[in-house]
Amino acid sequence: MKTEELTRSPWLVLTAVAVGSVMTGVDGTALTIAGPDLAADLGASLTGLQWVANAYLLATALALLPAGALADRYGRRAVFLCGVAGFTLTSLAIALAGQVWLVIALRALQGVFSAMLQPAALALLRASFPPRTLAPAIGVWSAVAALGLAAGPLLGGLLVAAGGWSAIFYVNLPVGLLAIALTLLFVQESRTDQALRLRQVLDLVRPRQFRAGVALVAVTFGALFGVLFLLTLYLQNLKALDPVTAGLWLVPVTGVVVLSAPLGGALTRRHGPVPPAVAGLLLVAAGLFTMTTLDVASGATAVALATVPLGLGGGLALVAATEAILAAAPPAEAGLASAVQQVAGQLGGLAGIAVLGSILDGGRSFTSGLHTAVLVAAAAVTVSAPLAALLRRH
Repeated sequence: MKTEELTRSPWLVLTAVAVGSVMTGVDGTALTIAGPDLAADLGASLTGLQWVANAYLLATALALLPAGALADRYGRRAVFLCGVAGFTLTSLAIALAGQVWLVIALRALQGVFSAMLQPAALALLRASFPPRTLAPAIGVWSAVAALGLAAGPLLGGLLVAAGGWSAIFYVNLPVGLLAIALTLLFVQESRTDQALRLRQVLDLVRPRQFRAGVALVAVTFGALFGVLFLLTLYLQNLKALDPVTAGLWLVPVTGVVVLSAPLGGALTRRHGPVPPAVAGLLLVAAGLFTMTTLDVASGATAVALATVPLGLGGGLALVAATEAILAAAPPAEAGLASAVQQVAGQLGGLAGIAVLGSILDGGRSFTSGLHTAVLVAAAAVTVSAPLAALLRRH
C-alpha cells in the first residue's frame, strides 16, 4: 500500500472539498422548489418531476462504488477535480435544455459526476485528519453541505422568480470554478495501490457497526428527501405559495441541519455515535408524526414546529452514522467506505421520493395522501431506531 500524505493544513483541505460539495446540496433543495416552474415550462407531469430527481439519485448510486474505488486507486484529488468539473459543465447543459427527457438524461449524467465528487471528498478528509478530530471535521463538512440545503429553497425561489428554473443550474458555474481553484492550491494527492476486489467489499461491510451505519444513513436520507419532495408540493400546489415564499417556509427545516451537523460531530466525539444517533432518529420520527396535523389552513409556525425536528434529528443521526462507517473502515479503503455511505444515502433518497410520492399520488385527496405518506416514513424511522445500538465501537 502506498499513501501520499497531505502536507497542507487539513482545515484548508476541508475548505476546498466543502466548497465543491455544497453544489450538490444547493441543487437538491433548489431544484425541488423549481419543480412547479419546470413542469409549467416543459410540460412535465408529477412522474416526470420524480424522474428529474430520481434519475440523478439512481445514477449517483450506481456509480458511487466504482468512483470510490477509482479515488482510492488513482487519486482522490484527481477524481474529486473530475467530479467538480463534470458537475459544473453538466449544470450548464441542463440550464440550456429545452425538453423534459433531456433534463432527465443530463441529470443522470450529473449524478455520475456527483458520484466522483462525494466519496473522494470524504476520503480526502479521512486521509487528512487524525482520528481524534475526524468526527468534528465530518460535522463541519456536513454543516457546509447542509448550508447548501438550507440556502437551496430560498435561493431557488429567488432564482426562479428572477430567471426561471434554469437559473438554478447557472449558479453552479462560479461555485464549481472556485472549488477547482481551491483544490489545486491546497490539496495534494492521496491514493492507495490496492485494486477493487469483491472480497475487499465483503470484508468492508462485515462489521456490524458498518452495516448498521449504512442502514441508518439510508433510512434517514429516505425520510428527509421524501418529505422535502412532499413539502414542496404541499406549499406550492396545495397552499398556492409563490416560489420565494415557499423557499422561506422551508428554511427552518433545512437551516437547522447547519447547526445540528456540527453538534452531531461534537457529541459523537465525546459520547460515541450511539447517543446522537438515537436522539436524532427519535426527533425525526416525532417531526414526521407531527406533520399529520398539517392541512391547507396551517400557517408558517405550524409547518416549522412540525419540520424543524426533522432537520435537527437528521443532522445528528447522519453525522453519527457516517462517523461510525468511516471509523469501521481501514484508512486505505476510505474512498470505498465513503462510496458505500453515499450509495446508502442516494438509494434511500430515491426510495423516499418514489414511495412517499406514490402514496401521495394515490391518496383520496392531497391532505390524506400527505398524512399517510408521513406516517409510513415515521414508522420506517421508528422501526430502524434500535439499529443505532449497533454503532457502538468494538
